[in-house]
Amino acid sequence: MRTKEVGHLNQKTSRSSFKMREIILPFRSLRARLTLSYSIVTIGALLVVEIVLMVLLMSYFVRNIDLTPENLIANLREEWTPMMQQFFSSEPPDVEGARDYLEDVQGTVISTRPLLIFGSLQLEMRVEDFLHFYYLLSDRTLVYAIPQGIVPDGDLGQRIPFDYLPGLSEPLRAALDGIEDQNLLYESVDPGNRIVGAIPVFRFEPTDIETYHDVSETVLDVERNVVGVVVFTTKHFPWQFLPLTDLMIYIGRSLMIFTLFAGILGSIFGLWTANGLTKRLATVSQAAHDWSRGDFSVSIRDRSDDEIGKLTDDLNIMAEQLENLMDRRQELSVLEERNRLARDLHDSVKQQAFAASAQLGAAKAHLKNDQEKGYAHLIEAEMLVEKVRQELTELIQELRPVEIKGKGLIAAVTEYITDWRRRNEIEINMEVWGERSLPLDVEKSIFRIIQEALANVLWHSHADLVDLELEYRSDMLVLSIRDNGKGFVFDRNRIDGMGLQFMSERASLIGGELKIETKLGKGTEITFKYPYQLMEI
Repeated sequence: MRTKEVGHLNQKTSRSSFKMREIILPFRSLRARLTLSYSIVTIGALLVVEIVLMVLLMSYFVRNIDLTPENLIANLREEWTPMMQQFFSSEPPDVEGARDYLEDVQGTVISTRPLLIFGSLQLEMRVEDFLHFYYLLSDRTLVYAIPQGIVPDGDLGQRIPFDYLPGLSEPLRAALDGIEDQNLLYESVDPGNRIVGAIPVFRFEPTDIETYHDVSETVLDVERNVVGVVVFTTKHFPWQFLPLTDLMIYIGRSLMIFTLFAGILGSIFGLWTANGLTKRLATVSQAAHDWSRGDFSVSIRDRSDDEIGKLTDDLNIMAEQLENLMDRRQELSVLEERNRLARDLHDSVKQQAFAASAQLGAAKAHLKNDQEKGYAHLIEAEMLVEKVRQELTELIQELRPVEIKGKGLIAAVTEYITDWRRRNEIEINMEVWGERSLPLDVEKSIFRIIQEALANVLWHSHADLVDLELEYRSDMLVLSIRDNGKGFVFDRNRIDGMGLQFMSERASLIGGELKIETKLGKGTEITFKYPYQLMEI
C-alpha cells in the first residue's frame, strides 16, 4: 500500500482557519450581539430622555424669562439708575466715586423664576453679560463703560456725539429731555437685531409745600432734573441672549457621563441576560449534535414556558419520533439483509451445492463400471464444495461486526484487503492520499460500502484486477473502486442489484453521494464522496 502525505498542508490550513474563526467568532456570537444591542438600546433611550428633558427645561426657562425691551428698561430703571443717582446728583457730579463703584461691578445677571424639583432643589437659568452699559452725564460726557475695554480709553471723560452708537441718537435725545415713555427710549438696530436704549437719571429737588386745611394734607412739589443717562445696548431676545456655547458644553459633559454609566450598566445587564439565553441555546445545540450522531438517549431539559422552552419540547418529541423511525428503519434493514442473504444463498450457494450433489451422484453411479469417470465427477464436486465454502466465508465476513474503533478506517480496510487478497485470486491495489479521522458511524458505513463493492467484484465481474483509492481532500473524502471486469448494463433510474441498493442506501444515510459508472466489456467504477461539513452539523 502507498500512502501520500498530501493532506498535511490542507490540515495546517484548516487549523489556521479554525484559530482565526476562534478569534472572530466572539464578536459575531449571539451573546456579543445581544450584549451590544442591550447597550445600544440603553444608551439610545437615555440620550432620548436627556434630550427631551433638556428641551423641556429650555422651554420652561424661555417662557419664564421676560427680556422684552420695555420690561428690560423698567428693570434697569428700577435697579441701576438709583445707583448712579447718588453720584450724578452731587454738585459737581462725583465722577471718581461713580468710576470706583462701577469698577467693582462685573456685569449684569437676569434670572428666570426657579423651577422646584424634589422639594428644596431648585433650578434656574441665568443670562449673564449680555448688556453693554455707557454712563453719561447730562452734557453727554462719558464717565464709564461696562464691560471694561469696550470703548477706547481716550473716550472716557469726553463728550460723545448723539450717534456714538448705531441707533442711539433718538433714544439719547429723549432721555436727555427727561422723557420716560419706554417706547421712545430704545431703538432696534439692524443688522443683528440689536437693542439700543437710554434711561434718564433724575435728581429730585423740592420746590414748594402746600397745605390743605380742609383735608389736613400736605403736598410736596418736586422738580426733576436730568443729571445723567445710562445707555445700554444688547441683542434681541430670545436665542441671542442664551449662553448656548456654555450650555452645550454642560449638556455634552453630562451626556458623556450618563452615557458612560448607562453603557456599562446596559452591557452588564445584556451580558447577564444573554449568558442565560446562550447557555440554553448551547444545550439545544449539543443535543442536536448528539442526535446527528445517532445518540437519541439525550433529551433537553428546559422547564421555561417561553418560546425556547416550547422549542425544546418540540425537539424532544421530534427526537423521540426519529428514534422510533430509526428503530423501524433498522428493523427493515435487517429484514432486507435477510432477504438479500436468502437470495444470495439461493442464487449461488444453493445452486452450487445442488450441482455438487449432482456430481457426487454421478460419481457414485460410475464407481462400479467406470472408476476413472467417477473420479472426475468427484474432482468436480470437490471444486464446487470449495467454491461454496469461499462464498459462505464472504457472507460471514460481511455479517461480522466491523471492528474499526481504536484503529481507524484505513487500518481496518488494509487488514480486510489483505485477507480478501489471500482468499481470492484477484489482484487488488490500494492507495491513500492523506488521512484524517471521521465519525465512527461514517467510517463503519464506508467500510461496509467497500465490503459490498468487493463482494460484487468477486461474484459478478469476472475481474482479475481491482484499484481502490481513498483521497482525503481539503473539503471531502473521495472513495474510488475500479475493476477490469465484464461490466453490465446500468440504469440510473432503476437499481436491480441488492448489493448496489445497499451501497446507495448506506451512502444516503450518512449524507454522502454514490456514483456508479459501467459499460459492457469496460469494467465498473464506483465513486463515493463524503463532505466534511456534514461533521459540523
